[in-house]
Amino acid sequence: MAEEKLFENRVKKYLHTIGVYPAGWPKDRMQVPMVGWYTKIWGGGFQKSGIPDLICCINGITVAVELKASSGRPSELQKLNISRINKSNGLGLFLYPAGFEDFKKIISEVIQCNIHIPVLAALRNANSNTSCDIWTE
Repeated sequence: MAEEKLFENRVKKYLHTIGVYPAGWPKDRMQVPMVGWYTKIWGGGFQKSGIPDLICCINGITVAVELKASSGRPSELQKLNISRINKSNGLGLFLYPAGFEDFKKIISEVIQCNIHIPVLAALRNANSNTSCDIWTE
């Protein structure tokens, strides 16, 4: 478990360097412009099992990351949830320390992707009202 926690901290530090900050992160602590947001999911009695460790929204794309130590193996429920995220047009992945450089490349591509941005902006503008407020401030 210690190896996985150390790896998690390494991933979170990387995310901060590229502008993906955790929920509740103070604006005055942001070192680079924000391009995304994430939250750490804590397993336990009040949380559904099999939810990926990090749920991110990066450049408008859902990225769910299940972190694994070098010898870690995903459970069947984790496989099911990652599969459902990918089938829902999100990006779900299992991340091992050996794949960290590949992960950085994937996230870089997600940040550079601008295809969906005009469509999302139009959707927000067309559908935001007082009963369904798409908050942007």
